[in-house]
Amino acid sequence: MLDLIFIAYLLLCGLLLGIRHKKDKREWLLRFILAAALPVIGFLLPLFWRKRWHEQNASLATARIADLDVAISIDDLIGHAGVYRKPETEKEMNVVPLEEALLVNDLSNRRRTMIDLLKQDSLEYLEVLRLAVSNEDTETSHYAVSAIMEIKRKLTLSLQELAVKYEDNKHDAYLLASYADVLKSYMRSGFLDDRTMLKHKHTYTEVLGNLIEADPDSADAYTNKLEMELDLGEYAAAEQTAKQFISRFPRSEDAYLSLMNVYFTLRSIDQLKQTLEQLKQSSIRLSSKAITAVRFWSEGG
Repeated sequence: MLDLIFIAYLLLCGLLLGIRHKKDKREWLLRFILAAALPVIGFLLPLFWRKRWHEQNASLATARIADLDVAISIDDLIGHAGVYRKPETEKEMNVVPLEEALLVNDLSNRRRTMIDLLKQDSLEYLEVLRLAVSNEDTETSHYAVSAIMEIKRKLTLSLQELAVKYEDNKHDAYLLASYADVLKSYMRSGFLDDRTMLKHKHTYTEVLGNLIEADPDSADAYTNKLEMELDLGEYAAAEQTAKQFISRFPRSEDAYLSLMNVYFTLRSIDQLKQTLEQLKQSSIRLSSKAITAVRFWSEGG
């Protein structure tokens, strides 16, 4: 009896899938094998609905393209009253990882993925775009090059306009935060030579220093500033920034860990352990990351 039901199920699957994929035997065979291997459950897998999902996703992205544009656009940074924020692009993207789409998917899906990516905050996927530049499909490569050039253009325009505004007003916390964000994005874009990169790093630390003065409660400004100071080898400045961080946020584990990082970089083990003891004696409820660090150094790490 079960055998007859299964045979009837296979015939029905073959008929329905044949109607839906009558122009593509390969798609029909793939789905038929999956449906046969996983009766009923197979129809619930994303593979069966991949195209429909992608079409809906593309439609949604098209409807919102005017709002998304590119997150680092100067209008998004300065033109609106509110907080600098990037759109949640993950909600607009296909569930298939972009790297996998570029390497595995057929040409039509690969190109569609790139077109969707162009409508998103492409800066977030810059590494993927660089990978796509060398793709064997010339159209996919062309889309990637276009996206990268657009990112560079918008970043450059944003940087130039914010630099002018910064020179006129170095005390506006919102302007300083926006300028710091664009500088950070530009530095990690890979568009800069070593000399220009060094120049922007110094500008970045200066802007963050002004941001801390204008908005002492901007916790990220402390961590970003001292990390860049360490990168530049400005260890005394990094130590001072970390101490400012602790002074302003005495109940922040990140502040203590940042100072410990400075002393570790300087190989000042005694000072590192003193900071560790201060953290242990504080009433801060530690995260798993901080607990791991405390245990490591407490055991002589």
